[in-house]
Amino acid sequence: MPCYSSLPALIRDAAPRTPLLCLSPRRITERVRLFRAHFPGETSWAVKSNPHPRVVQAIVDAGIRTFDVASRQEIDLIRHHCPSAMLHFNHPVKTPDDIAYAIHAAGIRSFVIDSPGELEKIDITVDSMEAGLRSDITLTIRFRSKNAAGTGNYNFDEKFGIPPQEAAALLQLAAHRGYRTGLTFHPGSQNRRPESYALSIETARDIAGRAFPQGEAALSHLNIGGGFPCAYPGGSGPSLHCYFKAISQAASDLACPLVCEPGRALVAESTSLLTRINLRRKDDSRLYINDGIYGSFMEAAFVDFQPPARAYSAAGATFPEDEPREAFQVWGATCDSLDRLRQPVCLPSAIRTGDFLEFGMMGAYSNATATRFNGIEPAGLVSVEEIAPWSADAKRA
Repeated sequence: MPCYSSLPALIRDAAPRTPLLCLSPRRITERVRLFRAHFPGETSWAVKSNPHPRVVQAIVDAGIRTFDVASRQEIDLIRHHCPSAMLHFNHPVKTPDDIAYAIHAAGIRSFVIDSPGELEKIDITVDSMEAGLRSDITLTIRFRSKNAAGTGNYNFDEKFGIPPQEAAALLQLAAHRGYRTGLTFHPGSQNRRPESYALSIETARDIAGRAFPQGEAALSHLNIGGGFPCAYPGGSGPSLHCYFKAISQAASDLACPLVCEPGRALVAESTSLLTRINLRRKDDSRLYINDGIYGSFMEAAFVDFQPPARAYSAAGATFPEDEPREAFQVWGATCDSLDRLRQPVCLPSAIRTGDFLEFGMMGAYSNATATRFNGIEPAGLVSVEEIAPWSADAKRA
């Protein structure tokens, strides 16, 4: 498959009629290097954010060797691309069959739980397989953090996690049954408060202190989840270095290894979505494109942030900077009236049918959640050497 030098070159050379996700692996490498240089522990990656094989390979090529998986399919995907990887099965609710598959077929020895019922399932599965296996397995207890500070669109503690006092009891129970133990929390997607990580690390210390005389020294690890934010338009917040600093200070004397598992933060900025305008209405400011919320924009229907956008002519030319601009309502490709972006997009007034729109920061939760509603195929994926920076990138740099 060809690799294009840029999106304008792709338009000029291929004039694509279907939407395309344009991946720049170099952007993934840069983000992985940033985390590995500044996060004070092991950087894992949440596979759910983008399971496309070429994205996974780019993550592996960038040096990631630890992965957060949540299903048999994700396990097989990572084992194919990185057979020696360390896999953490971090879905708190698993089927007995998947637990057995993870242990026996995939060699996984790390699981997240948040209830005695899940512990019982693992007990039954482990004991049916091999005597003495419990001591090889780490059970990481997920606790609720009152300090989580995500977007508000994703309330992770509503579905998973238990209060600190219950987490301490479950830690003790798992250790009593012969397992190694750890703790984890999720700080919330697009977390805007670096200090919330530090506060939750202190909560983890307190939980471990209640459970064990030696405190966190008895833990195999503390997993602080993901939630590291990307700079979508309209959002404001500290740089990633502020998060690394807050975490490093809070964990400076931590007596167990630290793990993070970003998903979006490693892959979002690696990919742009190139769409074609199927129709620009002459009587108002409505655009109809060849992708939408049932495709690459599934997440956009539920969150309060929207990717940046820019326009190209049908020949791949950019519009002059002094071109008048206006706000357009962008509608998706299906016949469903729900299929539209929540917020208007400011674009050149001269844009017309057959021109192209590039939506940036589309490397996470785009192809991962796409459907085939109305019989419309999800966007394909091509490689590009360079994605032009967005204003948010330039400001952050």
